[in-house]
Amino acid sequence: AIPCSDYTYTAASGGLQPEFTYSIVKTIGNTSGGNCLKGDWRGSDHTGDGGYFMAVNGAPSIGYSPVFYQIKNIRVCPGTTYEFSAWVLNILPSTSIAAKAGSEPNITFSVNGNNIANSGPIAYTSTPTWVKVGGTFVATTDSVNLQVLNATAVASGNDLGLDDISINVCESQVAVNGPSSVTEGNAVTVNYVVTDPAKANTWYKWQKSTNGGASFSDLGSAAQATYTGSTFTLPLALGIVNSTMNGYKYRLVVSTSQASLTNVVCTYFNDFTLIVTAGGPLPVQLTSFTGSYSNSIAALNWQTSQELNSDYFELFRSYDGVDFVSVTKVKSAGYSNTIKNYSFLDHVSASNHVYYRLKQVDINGKESFSSIVNLSVGARTGVDVFPNPFNNNFTVSLASAKTTSATLKIQNTSGQLIYTKNISLSKGNNSIVINNLPSSWGSGIYYVTIVNEEINYNTKLQKL
Repeated sequence: AIPCSDYTYTAASGGLQPEFTYSIVKTIGNTSGGNCLKGDWRGSDHTGDGGYFMAVNGAPSIGYSPVFYQIKNIRVCPGTTYEFSAWVLNILPSTSIAAKAGSEPNITFSVNGNNIANSGPIAYTSTPTWVKVGGTFVATTDSVNLQVLNATAVASGNDLGLDDISINVCESQVAVNGPSSVTEGNAVTVNYVVTDPAKANTWYKWQKSTNGGASFSDLGSAAQATYTGSTFTLPLALGIVNSTMNGYKYRLVVSTSQASLTNVVCTYFNDFTLIVTAGGPLPVQLTSFTGSYSNSIAALNWQTSQELNSDYFELFRSYDGVDFVSVTKVKSAGYSNTIKNYSFLDHVSASNHVYYRLKQVDINGKESFSSIVNLSVGARTGVDVFPNPFNNNFTVSLASAKTTSATLKIQNTSGQLIYTKNISLSKGNNSIVINNLPSSWGSGIYYVTIVNEEINYNTKLQKL
């Protein structure tokens, strides 16, 4: 797509024309250095993967518009800190007769008419060298206009490349400090530490999940915290815990305003998983409990490092992470101070997830529960999308176990299928560039699915 610029676009392949013009090229010039106004211009795209960049012949005086590039009405979250940046290349070599002091490219970044950063002179170099420049700003409205401006206005020099212009959120961090496990009958408090150099995310709320993270419900009302330096700490008292709370998840959600707490694009969070063990000395030291799912069979494996007065294990299954039913009982070793391995194959069909937990019972009837194992049946994670948020193009990165093909689908928030593309996957890591998307798509959330007979990857995108 052609950038929004006050400069005049010239469609010369690989070339660059007189002052106050720009071209979209992969590499400046051709193999003989021709088809440019000047033969010593040079450079290729920043990422080095054969993509395009914006090559600009800067205006010769202040009588021309300074706007190299602009984009309007980008949706943002008020109070959130963003980085507005780009990669810049001085396309004149240091050996050029036009490479004069004071004529180096110099760009300014502007948000809603306010300058937030200046690159300073981009030095002439013997080999093409891309430099990242930009600045940060705090959004005060729900949309912004961004501009990259010319800060040098001379006829000689002032020639540059622009690539990977982006706006990104400067994210807060939410850390959790809590015990790895709690004996039933004891009280527990979990501390959450929020770090935000901009001190913008002051609103928070608590949430709880009783189904292994499949869904969360609010605990109480939203509130506002006060920073000490760049952090604040919030304790969550869970009270006296019992075995039924084993596997519960507790989440702290933070954002810049009370209204933004319900907007997934504007929030940050972290979870604590409560592991409850039986009171008194444990008859069994359970070192692992894992599972996998393939061809309608769930394979469950667990291991103990010590057993004392152990009678049996009982395996439970659930389709919602809440209501569990008994699947089988497995006789245990009874007495052992060496590693023991156990397994069970459960023939089961499910549409999305299936959950398992293990109960150990000793000869006196005392019991304890393991943490919950969540097996993904219809979907697997393992896909990254960048940049996110995106403008017109994005790249999908994923791994494939073999060379195959798949279908990439994009849906809007109404569930309407609006884009389909057949893609080829190689064994190992893959990167697929998705471009030339319809300009009619509005800003907002979109859902990406990559599927074939063996994989079902899902992720979420925000369009600027």
